[in-house]
Amino acid sequence: MMKSRRGFTLLEMTLVSVVSIILLAMAVTLTGIVMGLSSVTSRQVEGERTLGRLSLVFRKDVHQAEGVIIPKPEKTVSLADKDEMICELRLPHQEIVRYRVHGGILRERVRDGGVVAREGFPLDPRYRVAIHQESDGIQTRAVMTLELTAADPTTGHARGPHRTWQVLAYVGRDRFIPAAASHESTAPAPKTQKGEGQR
Repeated sequence: MMKSRRGFTLLEMTLVSVVSIILLAMAVTLTGIVMGLSSVTSRQVEGERTLGRLSLVFRKDVHQAEGVIIPKPEKTVSLADKDEMICELRLPHQEIVRYRVHGGILRERVRDGGVVAREGFPLDPRYRVAIHQESDGIQTRAVMTLELTAADPTTGHARGPHRTWQVLAYVGRDRFIPAAASHESTAPAPKTQKGEGQR
């Protein structure tokens, strides 16, 4: 006598199909979340690198500067604004470096009235930047402050952590170091008295 072979019922196949669809939807959703987090992390890392590069370049310019001009020292400018100068540094050899807000921060080198080089620092447009000078009567330093606060789009109130990035640099610091070094090198050697047996 032959044994009858039992197959899958329609209900069982339907249940398997539903479970498979749910698992596939969960996998797609989780993949999207992971990719979104990866994209956010990559933007944050790139932003930190840009801020680090900006701080190095700004310090170097200020250390070489003979003078600093800040058109509106009390004003905080949004990086979403269009083309506003926030600082001008007068360097040796009649060279000028300007920092502008232009879809981020833009650095321009000016010589003989013309722009000879540009360097961009693309940052989150929610950043706000301000530059001011501080003096202790002996030295003057330029301070660049960048603030980032996530705002709720419906209420406008601050939401999330408040981040502040500050760069401090002494004006003309590098111009005094070579002078001090050359002064030390040209100082006369101390004279020694001749003792007995010396001619």
